[in-house]
Amino acid sequence: MTPLRQQMTDQMTLRGYSSATQKAYLYQITELARYYHRSPHDLTIAELQQYLLYLIRERHWSCSSCRQAIHAIHFLYVQVLHRPIGPLELPHPKKAQKIPDLLYPDEVRAIIQHCNHGKQKAAVILAYATGMRIGEISQLRIHDLDGQHNRIKVRQGKGQKDRFVLFSEGLKENLRIYWRQYHPDDVVIYGQYKDRPLDKKYLRLEVKEAAQRAGITKEIRFHSLRHAFATHQLMAGMPLPRLQLLLGHKQISTTLRYLQWIAMMDSARCLNEDLVRDLWVTP
Repeated sequence: MTPLRQQMTDQMTLRGYSSATQKAYLYQITELARYYHRSPHDLTIAELQQYLLYLIRERHWSCSSCRQAIHAIHFLYVQVLHRPIGPLELPHPKKAQKIPDLLYPDEVRAIIQHCNHGKQKAAVILAYATGMRIGEISQLRIHDLDGQHNRIKVRQGKGQKDRFVLFSEGLKENLRIYWRQYHPDDVVIYGQYKDRPLDKKYLRLEVKEAAQRAGITKEIRFHSLRHAFATHQLMAGMPLPRLQLLLGHKQISTTLRYLQWIAMMDSARCLNEDLVRDLWVTP
């Protein structure tokens, strides 16, 4: 590890950045150094400007990826090198406002029924029943499940914050089936070893392949299950502030987007008395 990389890692650790953020920032700075074949310490503001234009024009990076590169560069120069960027404004491409392909309850059920692996299937059910992110499900431990009080504790979710999510009777029934098959000891959705989470890439892959097997042509990601949870709960009458807490949104404006999205959906197909009961049952 180079001294500059170590300094950046140390500063991110001191500021409480998550391991995922640290990995992403280090990747961005590595790409910057690889582009110029020089240490970022020696680059000028004009060269930083040119690199960002290269990402936009030639590599066709998405808006979010470009913003991440900008944040990483700012962190390196301001927090590590103590060199302000100066009056030059780096380009901040606007994020395209797109509505993702939203799933109806029957489509979620079809995806679950077409899951071929029990561990991934349990993770999919957890995502839809609670709205948890993939990383939060991956880190879920048995002692986080509070059946007595009908809640699950999400430890150090996005933004390094704890919160509680729903633990419905339907979800409990499905997890009991999972327990009888896999007998987890610590990590709920474990991989090869019971003390280590199942790699998230297998969760993402299973959702995509299950959607294909179910004949769903929409663009589906694992995060689509979180969107489905939010839109279906709103359609079922959940108050917006309550949903904000369950999703762990810092700003309610982030939660408000779901109100815009559900206007695109057929309410008759979204209202379910029990959104997660009997989801384990195969066709």
